[in-house]
Amino acid sequence: MNDVKEDSTFKSYIGESELEVSITLDDAQRTKILDGETIVYEAPKVLLYPPLSDRRKYIPGILTITTFKLSFASAEDVEPSNCFQQNLLLGINDVCLSSIDVIYQIGDRNKKKLTPGQNVTGKVKDILIVCKNMKSFEFSFKMCDKDSGKNVVNALLHHAYPKRHSLLFAYDYKEPYVNETLNREARFFLVKSDWEKELKRTKCQNWRISQANFNFHISPMMVETIIVPQSVTDTIIKAAVEKFCCRFLPIWVWGTSKGAALVRMADLLPAIMDRTEENKLLEHIRKSHPDKKPPHIIDLSSPTPKDIQVSFLKLRELCTPDNTRIFKSQDFKFYGLLDGTKWLSHVSTCLTKAMEAADKISMHGSTVVLQEGNGQDMNCIVSSLTQLILDPFFRTKFGFQSLVQKEWVALGHPFANRLGHILDKEIEPSPLFLLFLDCVWQLLQQYPTAFQISETYLTTLWDSTHISVFDTFLFNCTHARFMAETGSAHLHPPLILRSVWDWREQFSDRDIGLFCNPLFDDSFKEQLKPHTGLSGMDIWLQCYFRWLPDLEIRNGGHPQVDLISRYIVSEILQTQQGIADVNGRVNRNKEECMELIRKVNSFFPFSHISGPVSGDPINNVLLSGDTLDSQSILNFNNE
Repeated sequence: MNDVKEDSTFKSYIGESELEVSITLDDAQRTKILDGETIVYEAPKVLLYPPLSDRRKYIPGILTITTFKLSFASAEDVEPSNCFQQNLLLGINDVCLSSIDVIYQIGDRNKKKLTPGQNVTGKVKDILIVCKNMKSFEFSFKMCDKDSGKNVVNALLHHAYPKRHSLLFAYDYKEPYVNETLNREARFFLVKSDWEKELKRTKCQNWRISQANFNFHISPMMVETIIVPQSVTDTIIKAAVEKFCCRFLPIWVWGTSKGAALVRMADLLPAIMDRTEENKLLEHIRKSHPDKKPPHIIDLSSPTPKDIQVSFLKLRELCTPDNTRIFKSQDFKFYGLLDGTKWLSHVSTCLTKAMEAADKISMHGSTVVLQEGNGQDMNCIVSSLTQLILDPFFRTKFGFQSLVQKEWVALGHPFANRLGHILDKEIEPSPLFLLFLDCVWQLLQQYPTAFQISETYLTTLWDSTHISVFDTFLFNCTHARFMAETGSAHLHPPLILRSVWDWREQFSDRDIGLFCNPLFDDSFKEQLKPHTGLSGMDIWLQCYFRWLPDLEIRNGGHPQVDLISRYIVSEILQTQQGIADVNGRVNRNKEECMELIRKVNSFFPFSHISGPVSGDPINNVLLSGDTLDSQSILNFNNE
C-alpha cells in the first residue's frame, strides 16, 4: 500500500496485507440490522480517520448505509466493556441518518459541501460527515473499488434527507413494542386526565378544562385539552382562536395555590392591527387572579429561531475542527471565538427571562403571560425553565420527562422542522431543544443537589432526539402524531408509537444508572435563584467536545467524582442491608474499585477507559437506575 504524504513525519501503521486481514469481519462484528431495516449500500476496505489524526492513523473496515443508519464496522473496534455507554440500536461507529447534518467531499486543498438530493457523478476519494450532535466522521475510499465513494455519497444524499415524513425509519421499524410500565416514567399530557391531575396538583384556582379543541376541531397545532380562565366560554375560544398565529390562543400551563398562573400564547396574526380580541382574553386572565392583578407579559420575540440556528452553526464549527492546525488556532483564542458564537448569550437570555417570570410569580404573586410569534419556540424554553426554577417536582426524573412532554411535545414544538427531519427549503431548522438542555445543564452546575437527573442524562437525551425510531421528537404537533398513529392520511400504515422515555429500548440498566444524580437531595424544595448573567455561564464540554480526544483529560475529570459518589451510595446500601452486594454479586474491595475509577476519562461514559481493563470494570461501582431513583448520598443523610 502506497501511503506517501508530503508530511515527512507520516508513519504507516498498517501494511497492505494486514489491511486485507483486518477488514475481514465475522458475523458478530458486522453491523446489526433491525427488524424492518434494509441495507442500501455496503463498501468494504473503507478507512476511518479518527478526529484530529491528520490522516496519520486510520481504522479499516466496512461502511454500510441502511434505511436507518450509517454504520462502520471494523475488526479493530474496541470491546463493549471498554466503551461504557452501549446503545442497543446503534454501534460504536454508527449514526442514525436523521442525525447527519452536512456531508463534504474532501479534495486535495479544500472541501465541498454536497447538496441533499443531488447525484454525484465523479470519483469520490474522501468525505467528511458532520452530525447534529457535533460528532464527525472522515472516510477514505482510496482502497475501495473506484465507484464505492460515489455510491456511498449518493446513498447518503438520498436517504439521509427524506422529503416526506413517512420515509423516516420509524414507519418501517417492525420490532414489537409493549411497555406496561411506561406511564410511571412520564405523564404524556395527551389526554384530559393528565391535565386534570396537573391542575389539581398545583391547586391553582379559577381555571377550567376546556374540550373546545376536541378532535382538533379549532386548532391542529394545539393539544385537544386546554386550560383557560373560568370566565372564558368555548364560544369565546372558538371566536378568538383564528386571530392568533398558529391558532395558539392564551392557555394555562402551570400555577400556584395562591392563584398566580403561567400562561403561554402566540402573537396576533400580522394582518390584525386591532388588539381588541387579545385584550379581552388578557382581561379574562386578570379576572382569574384572586386579587384581580393584571398579568405581567414577557415578550419572547428575541432571540428568533434563525438567531439560534446561526449561533449553533458557529458553535458547531468551533466544536468540529477539520484538522490539528485549525484546532490549535481555535484553542489559542477559544473564548473569543466562543463569545462570537453568541450561544452562551442566548443561554443567558433564556435563563434571565425565566428568572423574571419566576420572580413575578413567587415574589409578586402575579400571573405571567409568555408571548412570542407562533407560541411554540422560545415559549417552550422559558416556560419549562420557569417551572424548573419554581417547582421541585419537575427536577425529578419523572417530573422532568413529564415537563418535556407537556411543554414541548403536547403543546406542539415543531420538532420535525426545527430538528431538520425533512428536507424542505421552506423549513427553518433551529436547535431550540438543545438550547433548553444547555440551560438545564447550567442550572445543574449551580445546583448540583437539586436535580435527580444527571449531566449524562441530558447529553443522552439530546442524542436521542435524532434517532428516528421514537415518536417523541418526530412530529410538529399532536395532531400530526395522531394522524400517523391512526394512519388517517392513508399514505402509510398506522405508526407504532415508541416513547423515548422507555430508556430500556436503547440502554441496559447499567447505562440507565448513570442518568440519575447520586447527589440529589429530595428534601430541597426551595426556588432556584441561579446567576443568569453571561459571566455565570460555562461551556457544556461533555455534550459539545466529547468527540475530540485531544480535549479529554486522561485518568481524571468530573466523572471520577460522580463514580465515587455512586460507590459511596452502594457501600451505604450494603451496610444497611447487611449483604455482600445489592445486586447479588460479590463486590470488589475498595482499593480495586478506586483503581478502576482512576482509569476513567473526563468524557466518560462517551469515551473509552484508559489502559487495558479486563472484564466489566465499572459494573460493581454502579447502582441501577431504579435504585438511584430513591437513593443518594444526601437522602441517606436525611433519613
